[in-house]
Amino acid sequence: MHIIDEHMLMNKNYISNGISRLLQKTIVSDMEIDDTIKELLTYIIYNEPITLYRISKNTRFAVSTIYKKAKRMIQYGLIRPLNDDEFGGERCVYVSTVKGLLTCLAINCIDDPGIVISRLCQRWHLKSYCCQRAMKILSVMPVLLGIDSNALRMIEDPRAIMISILEHRDQLRKSLNPDLLDDVINTATHYLISRLIIDSDITTKSSLLVGNERFVVNIDINGSAYVYVCKLCEKSCMNITIPSDSNGCALFHEIRRLGIWIRPQSPLSHQKSIIV
Repeated sequence: MHIIDEHMLMNKNYISNGISRLLQKTIVSDMEIDDTIKELLTYIIYNEPITLYRISKNTRFAVSTIYKKAKRMIQYGLIRPLNDDEFGGERCVYVSTVKGLLTCLAINCIDDPGIVISRLCQRWHLKSYCCQRAMKILSVMPVLLGIDSNALRMIEDPRAIMISILEHRDQLRKSLNPDLLDDVINTATHYLISRLIIDSDITTKSSLLVGNERFVVNIDINGSAYVYVCKLCEKSCMNITIPSDSNGCALFHEIRRLGIWIRPQSPLSHQKSIIV
């Protein structure tokens, strides 16, 4: 069971009145969610994984209604099958998607948001450190969706979401509390470091994210390198470009050692170094 910050769960007004309104504008606006879909989504989240047949046995809805609404929910991306069985087959089991969970938060389909957040942490494979900050990530999502139109299509992929947060940090800073954004950036960096230890590198359409437990650097198609975090030396740099005078930089030599070409940049202003 994932650990959720207690103050987040207690502050239900913040969740329902703040994030819910923003998610309604960005997630739910293009869907027609009636009371039946809302109730079925709630039931699936509580009881997943589950078959449509079992839902028909345990709810008040007719079988035909369940199958009709389930098709629409799949089209909306609210639920998905876990196996390749034909739609509606007795063995075909369904689970909620990240979009389904965010929709549930937006329409307040479950009184206890902790249940939804716990499911979200499972879908995004968030460990304790990141899961404790899930509400902060969610508070950034509506702004991110307004900046990056592709974010909604990649919302099921936590790596893509974390990368998008880092890539759009300057635009996000214009709309978010600095302390909130810094915490979310640290969370995204922490998540990607943990994934890089497993995957070695992460490739996006326009850049390559490379690193391990000691550094994370983003290298774009022009060879420019942006350091999210580096603990290769005592400086513990964070959120800077690799400066033009890089001969003494341990990270510069480490990247070159990996056979990756980078183009040194003029230094940006340093932010406070943070160990993650």
